[in-house]
Amino acid sequence: MLIICNGAFKSGSSWLHAILVELTIVQKLNLEKVPIKYSNDVNSPTTIVESQLSNFLIVEDFNSNNYLTKSHFFKKKTLKKTYPENVNFLFIERDMRDAIVSHYFHIQNKYRNKISFSLYYFFVGRYKAYEISLFNKRCKQYMGEKNFFHFSDLISDFETTVIDIARVIGINNISEEEIAQIKEQTTLDKLREELKKGNINYYPTNTKDNWKLFRQGKVGDWRKHFRAQHVNDISKIERGNFSLVSKTVYYLIFTLRRKIFRIE
Repeated sequence: MLIICNGAFKSGSSWLHAILVELTIVQKLNLEKVPIKYSNDVNSPTTIVESQLSNFLIVEDFNSNNYLTKSHFFKKKTLKKTYPENVNFLFIERDMRDAIVSHYFHIQNKYRNKISFSLYYFFVGRYKAYEISLFNKRCKQYMGEKNFFHFSDLISDFETTVIDIARVIGINNISEEEIAQIKEQTTLDKLREELKKGNINYYPTNTKDNWKLFRQGKVGDWRKHFRAQHVNDISKIERGNFSLVSKTVYYLIFTLRRKIFRIE
């Protein structure tokens, strides 16, 4: 079985990935290590980059072995493809406003930039919001919403949500004790502790203070940072109201940059 944990950037895919890792541990589903030729970063949970997915499916025996990868697969040709029964996509989404605040602090921590939220939103945030909206709509269009999970549901009802996650990968019997173990191992404090010890890795940075990229994980944190104009703008973006000029800017600072530097 191949498990693909797919989500827009800063929407909770790292948390979902950690939950899936612990789920395979309590259920004794041995995970095989993905050969490094399918990744561009051996220390990343993104063990299969999008350009290598087809090759992986051709070469590797995922019917007899279990594999897991965290990803941000976004291309139409990837999402439109028909996959074998043993390939399971799981998606996670988050209130876009909270995702943008998380990305704001990600930028600050990674690049040591101390800029105001308003300045960040004007030059970067609104374009990241467009990308998140595009990502989720495209995934739902081609993959449906059946395997979509919500960050807020993991916060409010972890147990039920984990049961639903388990069913996607064919686990129909999971005990309360196993769920409690998964919850204990995937708390924010636990993930930070393991990162500090170097026991787990976090994409896209492997710096010694990468644990800071796991922030508060709260729902509604956006209220501390968003002004009325930000709320109105992001609401328009979610409705698909994004000007041609803005789309061009997005292409230049996100899509073209990734193509030039082969970022996956």
